[in-house]
Parts: sequence; structure tokens; C-alpha cells
Amino acid sequence: MTARRILLTIIGLLSIVILIGSLSAGVMAFLLITNRPVDQKLLVVGPGQRLAIVDRQGNAQLLADDLSAELFRYPALAPDGSRVAYISRRGNVSILQVIDLRSGTRTELYRSTTNPPLYMVWSPDGQYLSFLSNRGTGGLGMHIVPTDGSHEAELVSVSPSSLYLAWQPDSSSVLVHIGGSIFEDGRVITVQPGRKQPLYEIDDPGFFQVPAWSVDGESFFYVAQPPIEGPPTVEKVESVLTRVKVGEMQPQVLAREPMAAIIFSRSPKSDEIAYTTVGPEGFGPLKLVTLDGSVRTLSSADDNVVAFFWSPNGEQIAYLTPAGRSSNGSPQLRWQLVGRNGASSRTLNTFVPSQEFLAQINFFDAYALSFNLWSSDGRALTYGTNDGVHVLDINRGIATRRSDGVLAMWLPPDS
Repeated sequence: MTARRILLTIIGLLSIVILIGSLSAGVMAFLLITNRPVDQKLLVVGPGQRLAIVDRQGNAQLLADDLSAELFRYPALAPDGSRVAYISRRGNVSILQVIDLRSGTRTELYRSTTNPPLYMVWSPDGQYLSFLSNRGTGGLGMHIVPTDGSHEAELVSVSPSSLYLAWQPDSSSVLVHIGGSIFEDGRVITVQPGRKQPLYEIDDPGFFQVPAWSVDGESFFYVAQPPIEGPPTVEKVESVLTRVKVGEMQPQVLAREPMAAIIFSRSPKSDEIAYTTVGPEGFGPLKLVTLDGSVRTLSSADDNVVAFFWSPNGEQIAYLTPAGRSSNGSPQLRWQLVGRNGASSRTLNTFVPSQEFLAQINFFDAYALSFNLWSSDGRALTYGTNDGVHVLDINRGIATRRSDGVLAMWLPPDS
């Protein structure tokens, strides 16, 4: 019996050791999975006129060597990640084409010597591509073209100055902000491919850039300017973040900001709106507003938020603030992170942006529609620096250089 009890005790102890070992192995596996480098590939712009796919080890697959090197003529990835639209330059001809990333097939969609294309956004279903053009006579044009090349590009709107757009989630129409604020005869319209007249038109836009649709596509958001008396002055500016339900056109006021523009972006998972302001004193903090009109400040009140980006699950927002200048005088930016409920705010890292990345974040709300700076699992950010393309691990707060280049976006995990 004594020997049996000893044997049972040993077996019991071995079972505990094995169990502990299994648990430790599980913990180690979890830690390894959590801390392993992000395995997604990047679509990298540059150096020079190169467009390439770069894997985790930094190996590059060249897609094109005739990419336009001009600012704002950046590529745009299809929603399913299967194709990329890019602009090439051959002599005095600008060409917009699509590359199928699986087959390598190229489809030309547009070319011009007088109205070069820029800034592209895919429709959510991938069947259309909207893009802007610099008009030879001045101003901007907005075009829509089928991505299979079956029809020529259609010019659907012209603006003497600014022009911003957002596709409806079902790809049936495009919300277009034309010409700035009411003080500049600006307006917001809804257009459909193949239809000459706008479906809706709003004539009281305030100071903002990109409008947005609700998640279900039944409403849209823009910034209105209340009527004023007499000549316009800074004191009379009031930006009113507004929700409009399609078909009812009864505006709902969500937030008001006096003497400032509102730059906003909707969550990818809900109708929560994050925004920052730009006023006489510069950029403001990061705020969030819900559909009931509740507004809360997410960042520090004294943060000057120049750009921000929702995580794919809508739970976190990465934002950028100025961080002085480097030793050679170059402007620096600082990545910071905050939860949508205002929790877990922390500073990540400081870097010197590339000229292209700096230009891009001036219109971050527009490029958020065509550039995936967040990896699909929400664990990393990518961005262009003066030293190449970097990947920032959110959990560890560590940035590593992935490749040469000036800009990058994530490809889907299965690409």
C-alpha cells in the first residue's frame, strides 16, 4: 500500500507538472502570437517611380516603375485588396490604370495631357473608381469610371476650388462637397453614376472637408454654417456637425464649434464621429460625438491633433500631434493612441515624416477612404518617414523600418 500511495503521489505530481507545463506552453504561445511581427504585406510607394509589394522580411515584388512621383497622385487599393489603381506619367501624358494583383493584368481607365488625374477612391463594391482631375482651365473635376474599362470616365462635377467625396455603402451614389463653405458658394450634392442631375443638394456648408455616410447608408453627415447678417467675419463662423436622414432632409445637430472648422471621420463600425477643430489658434483636441449629441474629449485638452485614424474595429484611434523639430530642423510628428471611451491614452513614438506622408495627412480624412494605415488586426500602423517605410507595433510601442519608400498601406492578410 505504501508503494502504491507513493506511486499515486508521483503520478499526481507528474500530472501537475504536465498541467503546469501545458499552461506555460499556452502562455508562451499566446505571448509569441501577441508579440510576433505583423505578417501582412505592404503596398509601398517609392523610392522614385516604383510601386511594390513588400513582405515582412522586406522582400519586394515590383508592380510598376512608372508611378507618378507628384504629390497627391497616390495609388488606391480596391476594397477587397485584389486590385490597385495607380497613376503613371509618360512624357506629358497622365494615365490612370488598374493592376490585378493576382494575374498582373493592367486595365487603362483614363488618360489626359491637359486634365491629369489625382486622388482616387473605389466604390465599396469595387465596380467604380472615382477620381479628381486638375482642370486645364482651372479648378478640379470629379470623374467616375467603371473599373473593368467598359466605358470612358464620366465627368460628374466641377469645382473652382476644393472637392471632396464619399461613396454610399451600397455603391449607389456619391456624396460630394463642392467649393468649400457657404461663404465661397459651396454646396453638398448627391450624385449617381450615369445620372446628370443630383439627387439632393444642400447649400449651407460650413468649414469642413469630407462628408460621410452612416453605416447603413440611410443618413449622411456634413458641417453646416448657420445664416449670418452682414459681411462674414471670423466671429460669425460657427461649424455645426449635422446629420441628415436621406429622404427626410430634416437636419439633426450633433455638435457646435464656434470660430473653427471641423475635420471629422466616422467610425468604421458605428455612427460615432471623431473630430478635431482648426481655428485661429491652430488645431484643437480630439473629440467624439454620438448620435444623441453627447460630446467628449478623448485626447488631452491641450493636444493639437493634426490627423487621426480609426482602428479597424472602431475601438481605438491613433492620432498625430506636432513634436517640434529634429536636430536638422525637420518637423516631427508624434503618434498617440486612445480608446473610443477615452481610456488607455498613451504616447507611442516620434518620427520625421516623409514629404509625401506630411502632404497626405493634410487631407487625412480624405485619404482614410483609400489608404489602410492600420493593419487588419489592429495591431500595427504603417507610415512614411524620411528614412523609409516604418511599421509601428501598437502593443509594444516599437517602430521598425520595413523598406525603402515614402508611403505605404496594408494589403489584406491573404494577399
